[in-house]
Amino acid sequence: MKIQLSWLQELVDLQGLTLDEIVKTISLYATEVEGVSKLIDATNIVIGHVLTKTPHPNSDHLSVLTVDVGEVLQIVCGAPNVEAGQTVIVALEGARLPGDFVIKHSKIRGVESCGMVCSLQELGIDKKFIDEAYLNGIYYFEEKHPVGMKGECALGLEGDLIEIDVMPNRGDLLSLVGVAYEMSAVFNRPLKPLSIPTFDRVGKEKISIKLENGNCSSYYAQVVKNVTIKPSPQWLKARLIAFGVRPINQVVDITNYILALFGQPLHAFDYEALGSTIVVRNAKEGETFVTLDEIKRTLVSSDLVITNGKDPVALAGVMGGLDTEVVPTTRHILLEAAIFDPLTIRKTSSRLGLRSEASMRFERGVDLNQTKLALDYAVYLLTTLGGGEVVGEASHEGISELPEESIDLSQELTQAVLGYPITLEAMSDVLTRLHLSYIVKGNHFTVYAPNRRRDLQIPEDLIEEIGRLNGYDKVPLSLPIDARAGLITEEQKRRRLVKNSLVALGLHEVVTYSLVNEATLSAFTQNQETPKKPLSLLMPLSEEHKVMRQGLLSSILEVVRYNYSRKNVNLALFELGKVYLSQNEEEEWLSGAMSNQYSHTLWQQKEEKVDFFLVKGILNELFHNLGVEATYVPMQNPGNELHPKRSATIMVDGKPIGFVGQLHPQYELEHEFDDVIVFEVKIASLLKMKSPQIVFASMKKLPSIERDLAFVVGKEVLASDMVAAIRKTDRTILSNVQIFDVYTGENILPNTKSVAIKLIFSSDEPLQEEQLQQKIQKIIKDLKYRFQAELRS
Repeated sequence: MKIQLSWLQELVDLQGLTLDEIVKTISLYATEVEGVSKLIDATNIVIGHVLTKTPHPNSDHLSVLTVDVGEVLQIVCGAPNVEAGQTVIVALEGARLPGDFVIKHSKIRGVESCGMVCSLQELGIDKKFIDEAYLNGIYYFEEKHPVGMKGECALGLEGDLIEIDVMPNRGDLLSLVGVAYEMSAVFNRPLKPLSIPTFDRVGKEKISIKLENGNCSSYYAQVVKNVTIKPSPQWLKARLIAFGVRPINQVVDITNYILALFGQPLHAFDYEALGSTIVVRNAKEGETFVTLDEIKRTLVSSDLVITNGKDPVALAGVMGGLDTEVVPTTRHILLEAAIFDPLTIRKTSSRLGLRSEASMRFERGVDLNQTKLALDYAVYLLTTLGGGEVVGEASHEGISELPEESIDLSQELTQAVLGYPITLEAMSDVLTRLHLSYIVKGNHFTVYAPNRRRDLQIPEDLIEEIGRLNGYDKVPLSLPIDARAGLITEEQKRRRLVKNSLVALGLHEVVTYSLVNEATLSAFTQNQETPKKPLSLLMPLSEEHKVMRQGLLSSILEVVRYNYSRKNVNLALFELGKVYLSQNEEEEWLSGAMSNQYSHTLWQQKEEKVDFFLVKGILNELFHNLGVEATYVPMQNPGNELHPKRSATIMVDGKPIGFVGQLHPQYELEHEFDDVIVFEVKIASLLKMKSPQIVFASMKKLPSIERDLAFVVGKEVLASDMVAAIRKTDRTILSNVQIFDVYTGENILPNTKSVAIKLIFSSDEPLQEEQLQQKIQKIIKDLKYRFQAELRS
């Protein structure tokens, strides 16, 4: 919300307060100040009167002007629309314009120039706020202003602009009147009464209004005839520019002015195009309607529309219709002032992507008790600025006024919530500053919350206001008193162990959105037994964040894509997070992606590339730290995303818990990846396991003995199965089994492979060769029985 301080000071007395005091106090006691700026960030600009214009002797597009600014200056100007007799804005010598541009005395094509006649763009005003007549030239005033007057004052754009952040529950701060109430409370300054002069009403004009449901609680319609459509005066344009709205014509500008002042959206219809019948109803399913932006909209039954009794003429609270638009030839106006259901407006504006100043205010709640006042003020301005005639009293249907809601508040509860003693006088002072009426009985208050403060509904809301305005610095500093020692659960310890282990192995943790595009759910479903309907948002902010994720890999690969597009291709990423498989089912998964270079030594010119076995080794180290023994089997259904020959299912206790593999070449080609290895583990069950107790064993007194064996087996035999079988043959002196080579090629039969295995024996007693041979023969015999393995000679 943008606030012009000079406008705000017409509503509340801020005399004597500096800008710095205002900003600091608002930030501490009211809401966050997002920015402070000048409406015109220029110095030494004044009003001048163009006396003469002559052609430049050395240029066919420049003119030489004499301009009275209190003294007569000669200025060279290139604007095509400058003429003698105009009242213009002049930047004097030494003036500083936006962009740190300084005006200096100079010669232009041999002619002296002592200043510059300015356009609005050169003063830093956005192009969208500038009338088309002034876009390609200097700005000149239609009305006269004193020579030498400050230019920003003549434009009505003097002073400072403060932009505040408005929380969703504080819709009252989306109006100057609401901000004035807040400033009055914060600074304990009086409000200035907003009076509306009386105006004449002629004749009668009965408008038939019908509200077909409860989504419109109040609807006013006022006819104003014989209006002349013309540009607004400069003061009105200036206030709309300060508010951030483009001036159009005096009818539209008045509705926007009332929106800024009261927070009450209004809409102006061409009365002759509309007719005298208004029906507010829900749209018919599939009904079409062309909005002011000339887009044909298809409506649904949850949309609320204003109709002429038959066809829609406006999307209630969102946007008007093209057929009843106010155009330069419009003579008669019907002004609408209504209150619509916030949720209904929110649904429609979100569905159609039509987020307007009006819809934003309706979504947060508009003060029904100010609707008639806002309408009357708009009608007064129309008669003053547009020469219109107000026809009769405004027609109305629905609720005309809402009673104030009462809230019971006690001193005891206030002190208990705030955590420090507070007197009844201090509580009364805050309620008075907030302009809330109340009754005190003993130490109990009955407070009446006005309709403008829709956020005040329960005692705690009032206590928050008391604590805020009484000062957060009043809250005493204290440390929590608790005899219990803090600790973390076993599951939390194991979760930290997972993260620390992966970080120690060179991976970086990433955190991605839980909300994803629905199209990504069909990829990397290998960990899902059966596809389930995703959990989706009713009103997503965008299609990219519409459904809850059912896996982590797609999101991590989006991070990989982001880095690849910026030439960062050496990646080692992981995420430990929740997936949401259905409405009542969520699990914790671990996922990761690694690519290209894993490590390198600049001096030795050595590097280690990421491949399937490196990532498998990292996972093995993680499982070892968790006290889990995992095995890997070829993946039966790698899908379209994983390499059919370089992917494996991860097994723990005979059950699949995840997968690891290289991306499919076609998938890598489509996404411009290269050699990316990914993994995804359903880690929730591993986190819930108890960490194994570490048992220390004494170091063997005697050196270990190694024996290398090579076996020829079928290609389908898994080396991990051979290792597991060997370990089962002896648990006394066989301390380790390692695969150190797998060979296929010459001297090996087709469809077979040679697997070289290192056996390590150790014992506290001296080992005899005969004893070792017995163990080795048992291993050879067992492998021959299980896998038809032949000892390679």
